Amino acid sequence: MIDKWKTILSLDNWIITTERIDPGQVMYDTDCPSEDRYYVGICSVINSKMAVLYHDRDLTERDVIHELLHVRYPDWTEDQVNQVEELLYKLK
Repeated sequence: MIDKWKTILSLDNWIITTERIDPGQVMYDTDCPSEDRYYVGICSVINSKMAVLYHDRDLTERDVIHELLHVRYPDWTEDQVNQVEELLYKLK
């Protein structure tokens, strides 16, 4: 799934790995609903063209699209990423 979206988003020259983390490592605000208590995020090093996608639950295709958009367009706002993620997911 990651390779598919790397190609679509022209990130073929990037090395993207995943790492599952312990949910206990993540701190949430007390008002965060239980269904929103999960972590999926990406840490990238642009100069090295490497990124690690961290997650504490199984990844979905939408997760991959969303996080790779952050790599492809690091200056985009969260709203911009969310809008394009939605469009790409519907077109897949």
